[in-house]
Amino acid sequence: MIIKNVKLITERGIIEGEVSVEGSKIIKIGKIVNGDGEVIDGKGRLLIPGGVDNHVHIFKRYLKVPTSDTVRKSTIAAAYGGTTTVIDFAFSDLSPNIQERIEQFKESFVNYSFHIFANDVTENLIRVLKLGFKSIKFMMVEYAGVKSSLSGLRRINEVVKKYNGYIMIHAEDEELINALAEGRRGEPKLHLLTRPEESELSAVLKAKTIVDNGLIAHVSSGKTLDLIEGKLLGEVVLHHLILSKEVYDRKDSYLFVTSPPVRDPEELWKRINKVHIIATDHNWFDRRVKEEHKEFPDLVPGLPGVELRVPMIITEFIKRGLPLSLAIKLLCENPAKLNGLNKGKIAEGYDADLVIYDQQKKWRVSAESTHMADWTPYEGYEVIGKPVTVIINGKIVIEDEEIKEENFTGKLVK
Repeated sequence: MIIKNVKLITERGIIEGEVSVEGSKIIKIGKIVNGDGEVIDGKGRLLIPGGVDNHVHIFKRYLKVPTSDTVRKSTIAAAYGGTTTVIDFAFSDLSPNIQERIEQFKESFVNYSFHIFANDVTENLIRVLKLGFKSIKFMMVEYAGVKSSLSGLRRINEVVKKYNGYIMIHAEDEELINALAEGRRGEPKLHLLTRPEESELSAVLKAKTIVDNGLIAHVSSGKTLDLIEGKLLGEVVLHHLILSKEVYDRKDSYLFVTSPPVRDPEELWKRINKVHIIATDHNWFDRRVKEEHKEFPDLVPGLPGVELRVPMIITEFIKRGLPLSLAIKLLCENPAKLNGLNKGKIAEGYDADLVIYDQQKKWRVSAESTHMADWTPYEGYEVIGKPVTVIINGKIVIEDEEIKEENFTGKLVK
């Protein structure tokens, strides 16, 4: 396969080029590439690496309120949005464990991998690390009925170092949250008020003293990026970069609940050079599910986003005059490299997960214009550009915004 007449994003700017793919690998890049096989005319559009979403919750059935998606539906949405690899979660000692999660994801339309939930070192955790899954998700708040301790975090840190892995940390101060929330019921805004940025900062300070190789998940405060600089990496997610705490003044504020809550996106954008990864923390809940849980503390945190991360972040970079090469690093290259994946970059020898992106197309976000939930938190947002052709593992799976390979399935990667 030869992809001709495309524009490639480099740190020196946007250049014209051609890319040759053989099997599932990129084998040559140049001004003019000769070879046999199918020829794709990019029509002067951008060619970008397939996105790698480091943080998704797809077909989540282990909490009191299940998500509204299936693995197939959310991963098709991911592909439509230019994301060709998603990294979800499995438990070391609870269900779904890694084997159960791999079985569930056999119908995934995109490539997939898993972080491992753990609150301490166990035989099961060691077994999973030996299988090659090297990122551990540590919750500093109770999750799925499991409590954690800083001692557990310290023990995990020692083991993860031996396997050259890293710890992905949900950093919120549970004691502070519980103290602020005790005895309170009422409007969804209480979720924001009982989870102030101090909760994140406090938890990060503790984690910072223990963890050697770590990533703070879904950073919601700009001050957190200042705190971790030079010590831990920062992951920021789509909703924290787009939505502000003003959503809690809306009558339908229960729809916008996330943990941690959205705050001030501009404080994150001011520090975009301190961000390592942009992910989504994708949770597909249809409107009815959210509406059944309108009152604090009985709320359902999580927003659909896996389809919109790449186009909305590219749009924001264009609008803000930021280099698109940095956007590609945050959306593709850095998450792939952190997780040891041969993806996220258009270079010889890398996996042929590629997206032709029509930068001339403009469209508005709605439930109808996307392939996720029956509502969207980004209603009316004007997007610059859209993925039109998506290649996964060297195969064209979406062409002219239509699925070409109906039965295609991605691969487990690690």
